[in-house]
Amino acid sequence: MSGSSPPLRDLDPPAGAPQSVIGSDPAKRRQIVDGARAIFLERGFEGASMGEIARRAGVSKGTLYVYFQNKEQLFCAIMDEERRLHLDRLGSLDPDRDLRDVLVQFGRSLVIFILKSKTVAGMRAAIAIAERMPDVGRAFYERGPATTIKTMAAFLDRKVAQGDLSIRDTRLAANQLLDLYQTSLVRPALFGLEPSPEEFDAKVQTVVEAAVDLFLRAHRREDDGESRG
Repeated sequence: MSGSSPPLRDLDPPAGAPQSVIGSDPAKRRQIVDGARAIFLERGFEGASMGEIARRAGVSKGTLYVYFQNKEQLFCAIMDEERRLHLDRLGSLDPDRDLRDVLVQFGRSLVIFILKSKTVAGMRAAIAIAERMPDVGRAFYERGPATTIKTMAAFLDRKVAQGDLSIRDTRLAANQLLDLYQTSLVRPALFGLEPSPEEFDAKVQTVVEAAVDLFLRAHRREDDGESRG
């Protein structure tokens, strides 16, 4: 894919196109998105073509272009879907439950989702094309990591207000905790190195618990109301 693709903000249907025609069939859209996901995983973003996507989806190129004008739109549609699945599976950050238990459960769900889904492949694709197509990289980040950071920061704000944590910058702290969850597992996975199936669950549990304990040592308040760090 050349760097001449239009910015994502400009990827709109042609002026005057009837709304009843543009992407009006959810089943057809689902068919196209599934076909695009398969081709992106096989060939990468730049190696994929709209023609291949149409063939895999079982639609004509004309039909494909009614729903999606280019690969960038398809990539964003897939990322939106992954984000919804991601948020559904992470579960609730309940501020009224035990703090350590909530953070461990969230961390496990996050790491397992990333490693067991196609998220790692999406991360590789976004990183590979971000320099030449920054809008695609930005779209991936905003639909994935940025959403998780926002969710965690809001939870930390609640815990600070409740007096359980002492944190000056909850967004920075959210970034740091999410990195602690992922560094030992997700980063190696980007290079094809993942725990064996036999050790997967134990490895995830060990890494996540260590991340949470380190985070809480830095930010949890003592009983007298003073912060540890």
